[in-house]
Amino acid sequence: MKKIGGIIVAMVTPMDDFQNISYIKTKKLLDYLLSFDIQGIFILGTNGESYVLTEEEKYYFSEFVIKYVNKQVQVFVGAGLDSTRDTIKFSKEISLIGADALSIVAPSFVAPSQSEVISHYEKIADSVNVPILIYNMPSKTGINMNPETVEKLSKHPNIIGIKDSSGNLENTKGYIRLCNSDTFSVLSGSDSKILDVLQIGGDGAIAATANLLTNNDVNIYKSFKNGNIEKAKKYQDNIEPLRKLLHKGTTPTMLKLILNSFGLDVGSARFPAIMDESESMLIQVKEMIEYYKHIGVI
Repeated sequence: MKKIGGIIVAMVTPMDDFQNISYIKTKKLLDYLLSFDIQGIFILGTNGESYVLTEEEKYYFSEFVIKYVNKQVQVFVGAGLDSTRDTIKFSKEISLIGADALSIVAPSFVAPSQSEVISHYEKIADSVNVPILIYNMPSKTGINMNPETVEKLSKHPNIIGIKDSSGNLENTKGYIRLCNSDTFSVLSGSDSKILDVLQIGGDGAIAATANLLTNNDVNIYKSFKNGNIEKAKKYQDNIEPLRKLLHKGTTPTMLKLILNSFGLDVGSARFPAIMDESESMLIQVKEMIEYYKHIGVI
C-alpha cells in the first residue's frame, strides 16, 4: 500500500426513517464525495457511529462501501473493538472483503497501560494481512497514545500510520519526530489542525468537515503542497463556521442535520443521540449554508 496522505473523508453513516442503515442514501453520499479529489473514504469512525452499530451491520456496510467505491479511492474501515480477541476476529472478517486498511481505535472505558496498548496493536497487526492505521482519540477512549508507544508500533511492518484526534500538536510533533516519515503516515484527526499538522511535517487529514466542505478541505492540502500557505490558511479558516455549529450537538447530530439541510439526505443519528431540529437551530444551519454558498465554498 502506498503511503497515506491528502484528505480522507470521515464519512457519516446514512440512516433511514427507522434508524437502519440506508444504502440508497449511502450511494448518493458516496457519489457526491467521489466527485472531488479526495484520497480516501474513512467509514465506521466516530462520525460514522461505529459505537452504536452491531458487528453484522458494520460488516455489511463495509462490504457495500468497498464494492461501490470499487478502488476509485482507498477505503479505511473502523474495526476496533474493546477486546483484543474480538478486534482480531472482526478485523479478519473485514480483511476478506477488500478494505485498503483497518482503523483500530484504542480500547476504551478501562484505559489500558501503554505496554498493554502496544501488545494489543501488535497482536492485531500480526493476525491480519491488511495494513493497520492507529486511531488516537483520547477524549473518547480515556487513553492517549504516547509518542514513544507509537514509535515502537511504527516499526511493525503492518502498522502504517496514525490518525491523531488528540488536538494536541505537541503530541503530533512527537509522532512525526520519532517515526520514519518514509513509511509511517501521521494524519490529523482534528479538522481545526489540518494546516498546522501539514506544516509540522504531517501527511494530511481524516476530516469529518469534508462530508460538506469536501473541495475546501482538499484545497487546504493542495495549496500547502503548492507552497501557497496564505491560500491554505484561507481554506483552513473557512472550516470554522461549520466547526462552531458542530459543537452545538452530540456527535454526529449536527453534521447530519447540516448535510440534510444542504440537500445530502443522510437521515438522523442513532439514539440515544437526538438531532436538534428546533426553528432556531434550523435558522442557524440555513444561514451557515447560505454563507458558504455566497463565498463559493459549496
